Amino acid sequence: MKQYESEHYLFHYNEHSTAERDLSLIVQTQEACFRYICDVLRVEPDYKLNYFLCETPEEVARVYGDCEPCNGFAYAPDKIYAVYNDKTRCIGFHEDAHLVSWLIAHNESPAVKEGLAMYFDRKWWNIPNQEWVAFYLKTDRYKPVPGLLDEDCFYSTDCTLSYPVVGAFTEWLISSFGMDRYLAFYRTEGNPAEALQSVYGKTPEEMDSAFTGYIRLFGTDPAVEARIKDLLQEAEIL
Repeated sequence: MKQYESEHYLFHYNEHSTAERDLSLIVQTQEACFRYICDVLRVEPDYKLNYFLCETPEEVARVYGDCEPCNGFAYAPDKIYAVYNDKTRCIGFHEDAHLVSWLIAHNESPAVKEGLAMYFDRKWWNIPNQEWVAFYLKTDRYKPVPGLLDEDCFYSTDCTLSYPVVGAFTEWLISSFGMDRYLAFYRTEGNPAEALQSVYGKTPEEMDSAFTGYIRLFGTDPAVEARIKDLLQEAEIL
């Protein structure tokens, strides 16, 4: 693979690929995302991140060498593998947030880790996380945060539900109680439900009730609701 070095990254890509064609945009995007993540989390790697831009999920598996085909993932401390082609462009905040947050703590909870990454993403399928949660609440599809904090429950829940919910919950935590307390929560080892109660002084059920009460204040936008239904039907989830 060819290589290009920027201030904080070493990009790996194939010659004559879509990634090579769009390299300038990719570099600009990732450097801006990196700067924002580091500023928010108040930490910064003293090494460059290796970004492997692959053309297919199968190439991701081949380049990494030991994984199932997928669109992208981060391998701490410094590697990101991502599909980039005309249809799928896995760039932006998500995987970079995983690597930068690894410097804060090696948190093992998928709900906590993905919640923070989705906090930076803000959107799922181009629709804000909060809109997804409002839709799931209105249609009785919502899965409470206390359940999602359980690893088995999180992995058994479709990502179209779990990821936006934990992302919106993380945004609510940070906006309601501040970054200092959130970072204390992120650093707390052990059971994430117990960590949540220890740091915030309320049970996960009480926190979930306050969170969903906040989301319900905004209702749903009919146009966005219709778009969510269309996307879920296209994905054969509804």
